[in-house]
Amino acid sequence: SVAHAGGVDPETSHSTIEMRKAIFEFNMELFGLTNVTFEGTHAFIKGTMGNYNIQLGSGVILLISEKGGKVNLMTMATDDAVKKGGTMASSFVGGLSGAFIPVSEDEGMIEVAEKGFLRLEKLEAMTCVCSVGLDMIAIPGDTPASTISGIIADEMALGTFNNKTTAVRVIPVPGKKVGDQVEFGGLLGYAPIMEVNTASSEAFISRGGRIPAPIHSMRN
Repeated sequence: SVAHAGGVDPETSHSTIEMRKAIFEFNMELFGLTNVTFEGTHAFIKGTMGNYNIQLGSGVILLISEKGGKVNLMTMATDDAVKKGGTMASSFVGGLSGAFIPVSEDEGMIEVAEKGFLRLEKLEAMTCVCSVGLDMIAIPGDTPASTISGIIADEMALGTFNNKTTAVRVIPVPGKKVGDQVEFGGLLGYAPIMEVNTASSEAFISRGGRIPAPIHSMRN
């Protein structure tokens, strides 16, 4: 990802990487595994179905193809673990805890979105532990307004249920369809046009109404 492009991991210390390596080594001995090697902050697994590269700093698991390409399979930490780990850390130093998922601003997210492994529904689910919401997501230009309204309503419901503020920054790009790319320029990067559920939200949205926003000041 962009955060790790310079070889600096702002969220993971060297002690954490060493701890993860030690866990690997312990389980290798426990289960008699001999197909794992380490190089710097990476663990390489030679499997029968494929070869894998685990980044000990970010926790990302990559499938290495025969041609040298890499596909992001999953992260070792679930959203729940991100939240719990952040809660424990911030109890000492303060600060935010959560995921930050602006698709167009992260090379890793762009790659998995292009390959179809990261979908809008997954991003919606991740906003339960996201500090912002759906952010910098490009969608087809012919997406109906009612569908976009439905996406916004989803996020409003998540925000109300989780007692947090959520936002939606999806960008309908005129003339673009799923699989195309759009260049925003500068720090905004570029993004693949992501697929949107084609089920109509017209009947639901046409009912109108309002969803009350979470009010944090009432806790004071």
